[in-house]
Amino acid sequence: MVLTRSSNTLLQWIIDRLRAEFAIKDLGELRFFLGIDVKCYPTDFYLSQQRYADDILERARMMNRKTASTPIDAKGKLSADGPLLEDTKTYRSITGALQYLTMMHTDLAFVVQQACLHMHDPRVHQALLKRILCYVRGTSAMGLYIHGSHDLSITAYSDADWAGCPDTRRSASGFYVFLGDALVSWSSAEAEYLAVANTAAECIRLRQLLGEL
Repeated sequence: MVLTRSSNTLLQWIIDRLRAEFAIKDLGELRFFLGIDVKCYPTDFYLSQQRYADDILERARMMNRKTASTPIDAKGKLSADGPLLEDTKTYRSITGALQYLTMMHTDLAFVVQQACLHMHDPRVHQALLKRILCYVRGTSAMGLYIHGSHDLSITAYSDADWAGCPDTRRSASGFYVFLGDALVSWSSAEAEYLAVANTAAECIRLRQLLGEL
């Protein structure tokens, strides 16, 4: 359990109340929680999943592979055709683990989702998974700085590539929403108007949430 506070007096009062009801141990200042390393500074935090990323690389036997400068080939398009992988269990396990890594590595959000779309029937997508892991190999130490800001402006982007799917010729589209300079949500869809509609809906949801806060 992570406890935060507006004052040390309030924090101690909460801890005392919990101790009165449960057997708890105070581990002190936050350092590591659910696979996330936390470094605290006077005005901000640095969050990293390096240990978690290294564990994924060990499981995939990719710790000694060369690094990649990008997580995906920008010119390549994923196809659903091709021979079925023999080891589908490993593909699904590693791809599922990568989803949690996108919490700190937002640069992996799009490509990991692409890999997840084929978890039920992975075929020629193992090369994509290896490319992602090679990129993680070179960027595992990267993380996110979380700092206070008075900028509550919401900026959203949506885009689509016409007939981008090589199998169905459907369009791939998506959106990214920023609060200040922080990426707070993203998604993708299969039609152009869905990206715009989802972008607007997400902005409305965030405005309502900020209003309540």
